[in-house]
Amino acid sequence: MYSTAPRSAPGSEEGEMTLEKSERAHKASQVNLAAKLSKKDSTAGSTGKEIMRLLRLAKREKFPLAMAILCLLISSAVTVSLPTMIGRILDAANGTDKEDEERTVFGFPLKVFFAGLAGIFVIGGIANYGRVVLLRTTGERLVARLRSQLYRRTISQDAEFFDANRVGDLISRLSSDVNIVAKSITQNVSDGLRSTLQCSAAIGMMCYTSLQLTSVIGLIVPAAVAGSYWYGRRLRKLSRDLQKAIGSMTKVSEERLSNIRTAQSFAGEGIEMRLYNDKIRNVFSIGKKEAIAAGLYFGTSGVIGNITILAMLGLGSGMVANGSMTVGELTTFTMYAGYAGISAYGLASFYGELMKGVGAASRVFELLDREPPIKATKGMPVPHARETITFENVKFAYPTRPAVNIFEGVNFTIPPGSNVCIVGPSGGGKSTITSLLLRFYDPTAGSIKLGDTDIRDFNLKSLRRHIGVVSQEPVLFSGTIAQNIQYGSPHATRQEIVQAAVRANCSFISDFPDGLDTFVGARGAQLSGGQKQRIAIARALIKNPSILILDEATSALDVESETLVNETLAKVMQENSTTISIAHRLSTIQRSEFVIVLSTDGTVAEHGRFAELYMDPNSALSKLLKQNENAPVKPPTKVELPPPEEELDQEDEEYQDEPSNDNKNSNKL
Repeated sequence: MYSTAPRSAPGSEEGEMTLEKSERAHKASQVNLAAKLSKKDSTAGSTGKEIMRLLRLAKREKFPLAMAILCLLISSAVTVSLPTMIGRILDAANGTDKEDEERTVFGFPLKVFFAGLAGIFVIGGIANYGRVVLLRTTGERLVARLRSQLYRRTISQDAEFFDANRVGDLISRLSSDVNIVAKSITQNVSDGLRSTLQCSAAIGMMCYTSLQLTSVIGLIVPAAVAGSYWYGRRLRKLSRDLQKAIGSMTKVSEERLSNIRTAQSFAGEGIEMRLYNDKIRNVFSIGKKEAIAAGLYFGTSGVIGNITILAMLGLGSGMVANGSMTVGELTTFTMYAGYAGISAYGLASFYGELMKGVGAASRVFELLDREPPIKATKGMPVPHARETITFENVKFAYPTRPAVNIFEGVNFTIPPGSNVCIVGPSGGGKSTITSLLLRFYDPTAGSIKLGDTDIRDFNLKSLRRHIGVVSQEPVLFSGTIAQNIQYGSPHATRQEIVQAAVRANCSFISDFPDGLDTFVGARGAQLSGGQKQRIAIARALIKNPSILILDEATSALDVESETLVNETLAKVMQENSTTISIAHRLSTIQRSEFVIVLSTDGTVAEHGRFAELYMDPNSALSKLLKQNENAPVKPPTKVELPPPEEELDQEDEEYQDEPSNDNKNSNKL
């Protein structure tokens, strides 16, 4: 517990309220994030292995990729042949001693040659069209398949994984990271292959045209290669950092927008803007570093390229003057040199984008490679779950807080078909019982049995199909009321949905014009708390569960809603299911036949029939209920607020509150 005892501050006459950390808080600070992705001490695999794995993702698209490469070869051949054609045309045009009809290129009259060249250009355009269409469609299929695999792996993870990782980061991996990966192995590989072919062909034709001029350009190649290598390595690191920063930004937006009403009720728009802008500035900072690296590389490469062109033209013009090279040959060589330079830039860009893909792929593979410790499909099916539930010397601590023991040897038995309520102090582990029964976590010691079988021996999906849960804060999905009820049993008929709604006392559905087809809005925002709770009960009942868990199902409701939900639960508890209620209100506890009382030391304080424990003034149940009823209400304390923080950025000023005239200089409540 935190201590709020006054402590005198130096130089102050009044006591200062402080929060002293308890021993439990010190234990809780021992955090275990073994399930967290992108840990600081994690190291990426070798670049070569990551690139090969990246390319293996496209293995199922071999045929369309092969056709795209064929189209690429055709279009590249047309492009590479163009300088030679132009050079021959210029030389033919310079032959002044011949009539137009006598001038030929490659033995063809000029008119015939031009007509054939136009046809070749059309073929090149068609091939280019095929390349683009094939690569784009292949990329979209790859994105869809990769996202499906990644989402399947994500939703199969255990609770520890979601405790350690924020949803925003996972969404970032599913969206932007997958897009970068798909682009790297489709469009980017195509561009890289085209640049490689054109660069190789251009250099070959340069050597064929003039080996002397080619040797001059060859002196520049080592510097260009070194610059490309540095740029690619730098870009890989920045890309991974950028994706992390985008993931962090997505976390903030996802969390804050999902709780926008709370933020607005506290007039906290300015705080939210400042927090989000901090993340934006982080993304911008990394993007700026990437821009500087790109500017250095391309600026330096541009200077080197221009100097090379000057040297080539200076030497080439001298060769034309002394007759060792024609104007057409110099033109051809110059164009091939330009092609080689453009292709070299393309290769550098390809390498940089490939490193971006490797950076994003490492985040995708990290999630794809994580095997959940609790396998959903391993184990034998549950024949029937109307069996005795036994907790035998169960010890448990949440994996992310291993030093804080929730249970220290819990023992109790729940007979089949019984109605049991689990009570205890706040933080005593009541809801943890639900998590253990559903195998969101496994005990650190001891066992939980259904009949004579440890639930760890059962197929996880089979076990959960026999358990219905109604939580304290019911979660509804965007969709209709019928779709939310049917979620408990996907193959349920319309009649079964209606029956479940009737059993759950959802008579309010008749007041909606669209009835069961009424859209509930995001997270059920169009419904009241009591309505959402009864739909959640119907969702649990439609699967006819052998075990029904009611986790403080009425604690957050108003009196009217609680009465309606309690009427529903009273009917449900008369059925054959084993009902486990987790509660702290007497109105909920007294509906149960048996009561299990948990203590603060992680053990069972007592268990027995409700009537017997309630009538005994010395029982742990009576003391707990009396403690809840007589909880003291402390008067408000005058608190000195800290000085106001620095003003927000100029773009956030519209969210600042203007203080009233009579309170501008006051910081006290």
